[in-house]
Amino acid sequence: MRKGFTLVELIIVVIVVGILATIAVPQYLRATERAKGGKAISALGLIGGAEKQRRAEFDTYVSCTNATLVGNLGTYVEMDSIAADPDWDYAVTAVGGARFSATATRAAGGTNAGETITLTDTGVRGGTFTP
Repeated sequence: MRKGFTLVELIIVVIVVGILATIAVPQYLRATERAKGGKAISALGLIGGAEKQRRAEFDTYVSCTNATLVGNLGTYVEMDSIAADPDWDYAVTAVGGARFSATATRAAGGTNAGETITLTDTGVRGGTFTP
């Protein structure tokens, strides 16, 4: 009666694990990018809601970036976690105070770096992000 594994059996196990890894890793990366995209879409919805609340109070939208989100819109919706998001850079462009477009740009270092998700004051979503 023998104990242990032969070298051939160990090589076959290593090959099978390698094949499974080549299939699973890209799927995992795509899933994490989709999740990060969902996080940005949610954040843009919160930013849009805060902009609308601000407009109801001051009759104008406001332009802001990650650095000014908390100061400009933080009294309407909690913006600390959005402003500190390491995966996305957020910016709002107010046009004449009567319209706005919020943009999330994928931060450098990600697989989709530089791609965007946009949301307008009318609720139209667009951009170039394709996870």
